[in-house]
Amino acid sequence: MSAPEDKASGRLWDGALGAQHAFGDLDRHRPALLAVHDVVDDGIAYWAELSVRVDQPVLSDDPILQRDLQLPDSWWTDLAGSLGKAAAASRGHLNWILPAEIVAGRRVAMAVEYLGE
Repeated sequence: MSAPEDKASGRLWDGALGAQHAFGDLDRHRPALLAVHDVVDDGIAYWAELSVRVDQPVLSDDPILQRDLQLPDSWWTDLAGSLGKAAAASRGHLNWILPAEIVAGRRVAMAVEYLGE
């Protein structure tokens, strides 16, 4: 990504690095961040991130699900475990998480709770 040098900071800019430090790869349920690189040229800051390649199939190519995914119970169990680890690791560090990720996490937690009833 790029931004004017004086705007190159904040959650969007360094959120992935902060999340890597806080959460790691969550037992391979989150792509590990391998490297970051930043440079400033002519007043423009550039930031690049390299993450582990995800070898799992894409569940949806749209942010709004268009079909029932029919996920196995093990998927939900793994998700609940990852959310628990993320919650434990993020205490006091929520400023590292993008607001959209917080909202998505709440929605997933609500869905898990609903499905468990």
